[in-house]
Amino acid sequence: MQSKNYGNVEHIKAGGHAKDIQAYLDYYAIVGDDDGGKMMTDQEFEAYKKKVAGARANHLYVFYVNNKGEECKAIGPSSMCFCKHRYRNHNFDNVTDKKVNCKNCKCKLFNYIPVHGSKDIKCSCHHSYEDHDPVSKKCLNCKNCQKFSSNYTCDCGISYDMHKTLIETRKERMQKGKTVDDGNNLVAGIGGLNSFSNIAGASYRDHYRDLLEGTEMKGLPEEYKYYLGDGNENNTGHQNINNIDNSGDNKGKGVLDLFNAPNKFAKPGKEFSSSKKGKK
Repeated sequence: MQSKNYGNVEHIKAGGHAKDIQAYLDYYAIVGDDDGGKMMTDQEFEAYKKKVAGARANHLYVFYVNNKGEECKAIGPSSMCFCKHRYRNHNFDNVTDKKVNCKNCKCKLFNYIPVHGSKDIKCSCHHSYEDHDPVSKKCLNCKNCQKFSSNYTCDCGISYDMHKTLIETRKERMQKGKTVDDGNNLVAGIGGLNSFSNIAGASYRDHYRDLLEGTEMKGLPEEYKYYLGDGNENNTGHQNINNIDNSGDNKGKGVLDLFNAPNKFAKPGKEFSSSKKGKK
């Protein structure tokens, strides 16, 4: 692996190591932290994949939902729990009993807290969520606070207290007519990330789909819609984000380009803006 230094920026040229890097990224996506920091042998890795295949194919679908039932946030491997550990640090393969407890602390069930980076959410007692017990939710720094409560407002316009973390099995979602992936999945802790459109928050997702209505008039290839999901709640067969073909100049690149820059595919009179929430 070669590197060149340009001022304060170092550019790394992978060269012949690119395949090794990709192999490790694929390995980590499947194993996560289950190897305890020691990389598995090829034989151990193959045995591990066979062991988790059933649970991953029927993985739990986890969403941060408001009191209207809207799925505001699709939970993924790096989503933060109230216990200060990521979703990937929880027992997400407990599909049968849905007891997604933390592997690193006394947290009994994954409970999403909408923080990113250095962002913090404070309780009405003026202390951070980090200063509260992960199980009882009582504040550890004051006597009066019996349970964490916050007026933090989600993008949907509803407060944190009116949200919950919803954990559903594949069967439960299908019975409700909700979207699921095709079951061809081995990614650790994929949660609710079963389509590209789920990466966006709910308030932007509907507007995004509305923006793309009629895009065939501007030549949007069918395979792009295949990965985006069409907004049909009864659509259950085609939204696996692992099926993207990234070889050469194929459609995987186009799908990401569409997601990141939808304006150029928009129908006349439509414009996507991050300041707009919901459909026009």
